[in-house]
Amino acid sequence: MKRNNQHELGAPILLLVSALFLTLVPLPESLRPFRPHWISLVLLYLAIYAPLQTGILRSWFFGILTDALTGTLFGTHALTYAATTFIGLRFHLQLRVFVVLQQMITVALITLLNLLIIYLIRTITTGAPDTLGFWAPLLTTPLLWPVLYLLADRLFHPQPK
Repeated sequence: MKRNNQHELGAPILLLVSALFLTLVPLPESLRPFRPHWISLVLLYLAIYAPLQTGILRSWFFGILTDALTGTLFGTHALTYAATTFIGLRFHLQLRVFVVLQQMITVALITLLNLLIIYLIRTITTGAPDTLGFWAPLLTTPLLWPVLYLLADRLFHPQPK
């Protein structure tokens, strides 16, 4: 029983640290706009499939950490991650029964909300982003949902040997 609790606590942290690492990995200039919102994706997965092991405060913390490590305006990612987790926690029972395609559409809508929040903050503080590449994660983030779903499911529910 004790080993199971440790596994249940370690899996969300492992997912979040991996997502943070993927967020910080340097990409070529041509691929940079297409970087998915890894941490939002993981936070949404945790909110839907492990709601007792996540929370808005943890999301806020990872947002502040992301802001500090990426050099963005302090609190921007914290706000978007908290909103993502809130939506995931609020509707986790409904989202859990959706098929993967419906979940991908939901991920796209939540990514759109995150991008709109970032867009508004950037417009107010530094001026609007002037490239279409700003909106590219709207395509890449939902496309990675099935991959995350399969990998995280194996992490949370390992197959017995």
